Amino acid sequence: MPDHFKNEVPFLRQLASIEAGMVQLVIYLLLWWWDDYLAFTLSLIVGGIAFCLLLLSKMVEWIDRSRIPNLYYRFMIISVLAPLLAGLIGWLLLGGMTWNDG
Repeated sequence: MPDHFKNEVPFLRQLASIEAGMVQLVIYLLLWWWDDYLAFTLSLIVGGIAFCLLLLSKMVEWIDRSRIPNLYYRFMIISVLAPLLAGLIGWLLLGGMTWNDG
C-alpha cells in the first residue's frame, strides 16, 4: 500500500485487522458447521502455534527492540482469539461436541 494512501486513510490499518478477524472467524465457523472434530483439532493447532509465535515475538521484542509494526501483533492476537471465539460459538450452537457423545 502506498505511503501517501496510508496518510490519507488512517482507518485503513484498523479496517485491515477487523477484516482479517472476520474472515478467520467465518472460516472457523464454517469448519465447525461442517465437522466439529476437525474444527476442534485445527483450532487447537493453529491457535496454539499463533499463541506461541506471539509469545516468542514479544519476548524477543523485550530483549532487542525491532521495527515490527503493531499491525503484526494485532494479527497475531486475532489469530489466537478467532479460533477460541469460533469454538465457543460452534460449541454453543451445536449443543456440545458430537464426536465425544459416546
